[in-house]
Formats: sequence, structure tokens, C-alpha cells
Amino acid sequence: RFGEPMYSSDAVVSTQTLIGLSVFLPYALVCFITHRRLFPRLSRAAKQLGSVMLAAQILVLAAPLLIQPATVFEDWLWNLDRESNVSSMLASTQLALVGGVSLATALLGRARRPHRLYLVGMAAVFLFLARDEYFAVHEYILNWERLYAILGALVAASTILVAWRSPRSAWMWHVCLLAGLAISATGSMLLNALQGYCEASGGRLEGCLWTIHYEESFELLGIWLTLIAMLGHLSETVPRSSQRVRRILFLLPLAWLCFLLVYALFPRLELRLQAQPASVEFDSRIYLRGYTMAQGRGAVRLQLYASARQPDYVYLGYGIHIIDQESGESVASGYRGADLRQSIWYLGPDYAPVYRQSMEILIPPQIPANRALSVVLTLWRNLAYEGGEREGLAVLNSDHQLLGPRQVILRELVLPRPPVAVAKSPLAEFENGFNLAPVRLPERAAPSETLHLTFTWSADESGREDVVQFLHFGREDSDEWLVYDQQPLGPRLPSRLWYSGLTDSETWAVPLPADLEPGRYQVFTGIYRASDLVRLAASDPAGVAFADARVPLGELSIAG
Repeated sequence: RFGEPMYSSDAVVSTQTLIGLSVFLPYALVCFITHRRLFPRLSRAAKQLGSVMLAAQILVLAAPLLIQPATVFEDWLWNLDRESNVSSMLASTQLALVGGVSLATALLGRARRPHRLYLVGMAAVFLFLARDEYFAVHEYILNWERLYAILGALVAASTILVAWRSPRSAWMWHVCLLAGLAISATGSMLLNALQGYCEASGGRLEGCLWTIHYEESFELLGIWLTLIAMLGHLSETVPRSSQRVRRILFLLPLAWLCFLLVYALFPRLELRLQAQPASVEFDSRIYLRGYTMAQGRGAVRLQLYASARQPDYVYLGYGIHIIDQESGESVASGYRGADLRQSIWYLGPDYAPVYRQSMEILIPPQIPANRALSVVLTLWRNLAYEGGEREGLAVLNSDHQLLGPRQVILRELVLPRPPVAVAKSPLAEFENGFNLAPVRLPERAAPSETLHLTFTWSADESGREDVVQFLHFGREDSDEWLVYDQQPLGPRLPSRLWYSGLTDSETWAVPLPADLEPGRYQVFTGIYRASDLVRLAASDPAGVAFADARVPLGELSIAG
């Protein structure tokens, strides 16, 4: 690791000597053979490109040994074991170059059709590997080691088959490609072997466990040899004097770097163009900048956009809970580690890129419809690598409502219920698009009884605000009224979450006072806005407005 002593008192072989012997000597041997046997058959542009990429590799491999980082950012910038830094960018660019040269050879060269198909297939494989090298796509693929082993075997088999049907003069390029693949594969195998050997040495080889140097150097060397093979195919099938080919060769790495830059801007552009803005500050300098949410069939899909410095974003995790508002219980949840695949092009130690995080929460079929649900976000730090557990991050500032000190309510949602048949002619139509079906009122009741009334509501428009339903009991010979207020469908579904096409019922249990005087009572209902207590106008199906925005339900006789 950087910042640790380079030597120990009982070390026999220094770190620099060990790495120099294990890394740069194989480089010298391979490069000597390549320049003697292969470079003379390359075009001038291919020689220049190959030399430039080789020099870049040597520089990247030497930098971690020569540079003593003074900051965490410098440590990340040159560390061979980190993603999206200089070494990762170089490896990705070289893989993309192999794919680009292969595609250019297929399109511009004089190869036969089977050979063209082979080159196009190789271009697809190496362009995928280039993307994977920079964005670590394999970390999100189940059993990726087996899949990559199969892919490598297919590439080797197809190369051998094409070589068998190629002229003898082209065999050296196929052998060079197979050698490059073998050297790259040797890097990962050598890593495992060295780990066991270094542990058995009892620490006598200081820095022996810096096996990432060996792995990365062999992978880079193998990629470079594969690039030389593809440049050889291009040199033999395309005229050497072609200025267009020269321009293509040197534009390919620039085009790939531009692709990485544009890809890095996608989350920031999506945040500006399509995300709902948010301003939530979590502990550890993590900021939620926005999100999108789509409610699909049996699932809720979210895109979360957070900004943070790369060291602060590592080991971060996202948790989403869907909470039933009435019961407060979690009915569905999902957890996922932070996706670092957009972490590219850091411009300094304090630069905070925008990260896109995709989440999908499956909705269990047993969750009842027409209930108010809250989508709640929590961020946590995975401390397992330090021997700890998940630790939720506190919310320091938020423009969204909080469910707790570590929980942010992103949005409310409701699972729609399939429409049911209702009365064709409603009893009342309200100005906000809500309709009340005819209500069956009991003919008589007695004091101290509980009166049960069922109200069936439907909505032609989505709800925009909370409303409260009132129920008035009064006698013609008295100015006194009994008043009962509650949400039309109770707390399970506030009217702000009603959707167009909703049909639902709620049964009220209205306790009658014990001292209720006998007589005949007029019963009215209606709704008013919770924000300003203003009643919403109501009318009958013919369009005749009800007085005082009160809908008459009928008479109720209270026995003496």
C-alpha cells in the first residue's frame, strides 16, 4: 500500500527489485522479440501507434513505484488496483483500440467474408471488454468468471480456425494474438499463485503481496501484444500509403476517450433534463440531487442521482422501503451497493461527480390496493470490511419530509384497484372531479347506537389535495347540528392520492349521543379542502347545484 515503508529490517529482497525483475524483464523480452520479428512487417502508422501505447504502459506501471502520493486523491489516481483512474483508462483504451482496429480491418481490408465476420466478432468482444475494464460490468454479472472463460475459449477457437484457413504469411499475427490472450490470462493465474507463495515466505520478500503489480502488468502486456496482432492484420490487408487509415488509427483512442467523457456526463444530463430535483444532504458529504420513479407491473423502479467525492462514495449502500402509511409497516424493500460504474474523469481531490443508482423494488401480490404508501430512502455505510455492520447515514438537511433522522420520504404512491361497477347516475358530482354514489340511509335509529353508513366514491380526475368529508344531522325545528368529519376513504387513502378511474367505498361508524332528542333529522354530506376549510361545490347529475354545497342524504328518525 502507498505510504507504507518500502523496506523492513529483515527483508532480503526489496519491493522495487522484486517488481523490476517480475514485471519489466518480461516486458523487455516480449518487446525485443516483437520489434525484431513483427515490427518490420507493420505499416509506419501502426509502428507509431504501437510504440506510443507501449510507452504509455511503461509510464503507468512505473508511476506507482516512483510517486509517493501526498493525498488520497493522488493515491487513487495512480493506484493499479482502483477503477476509473489512469491505469484503468489506459487498459480500457487499449482494449477499445483492439476492437476498433479489428473493425477497421473488416471494413477497409481485402479479407475474405469468413475472415471479415471473425474480425467483426472480435471487434464486438474487445469493445465489450473495454467497457468492462473501465466500468467493471463483470461485478454485476452472476458467475462472470465462467462466462469469461467460455468467451476466451471461443475467441481462441475461432482464431485457430481462421488461422488454419489463412495464408501462411498471416499465421504469425494469429499466433501473436493467441500469445497476447495467454499472457493476459496468465496475469490472473499468477496473482493466485503468488499469494500462496508470498504467504509461505513468511514476509521475507518485502512487498511480495503487491501482486496487483504483476497482474496488471501481464494484462497490459497481453493487451498490447493483441493490439500488435490486429495492427499486423490491418497492415497486410490495407494499403500502407492510405492517409485515411493513418488518421483512423490515431483517432480511435481519442474517440474512445471522448466516449468515456460523454458517458460520464450522462447522469448529470439526465439529472437536469428528466429527474425530479431534490436537495438532501447526508452525513459523509453525500448529496441526493434528484430521482425518477416509475410504477410498473408488480415493481417500482427508481433512478437516484447522488453526488459525492469518490472516496466518500465507496462502500456506500442504498436502501428503499415501501411503507404503509396507516400501519407504519414496511411492505416491500430492497438494498443495493453503490454503483461506481459512472465514477470517471475526476478533476481533482474535491471533485464530486454525479452517480446514477438504479433500484427495482418488487411489490408482493398480497399488498392490498388503494392504500397510501411511502417510498422511503436510507443510505448506509457498509462497515463489514472493518469488522462492523451497516451504519445508516444521518440526514443533515432535506427539502423532503423525513420519516426519521435517517429516512427520507421520496414520494407517495398507491397501487390501483381494478375498476368495479358503480351506479350510472351518481348522487352528487363535485367540482374537483369526485363523484358520490347514492347512499342507503337507515329509516330509524336510537340514542347511543352506532350508525353505519357506507359511502362509495369514484374519481374522474386525479386528486391534487386533501379533502375532508363532513356529515351533518339536524332537525327542522332546531338550529343545532351534529357534525362528524373524516377523510372520505379514511387514513388508508387520502384524496391527494386518488387517481382517475378510482372506485372505492368506506363504511363510517357514527356514534349517536345518549342524550339525542327524539325526532326526524335531516342528513347532509359534502367535502371541503383541508388547507383552507372551503367547501367544494356539488351538483346533481342534471347540473343543479346543492345549496351550501351540502348533499342531502335523506331523513333519519330517532326513536324516543
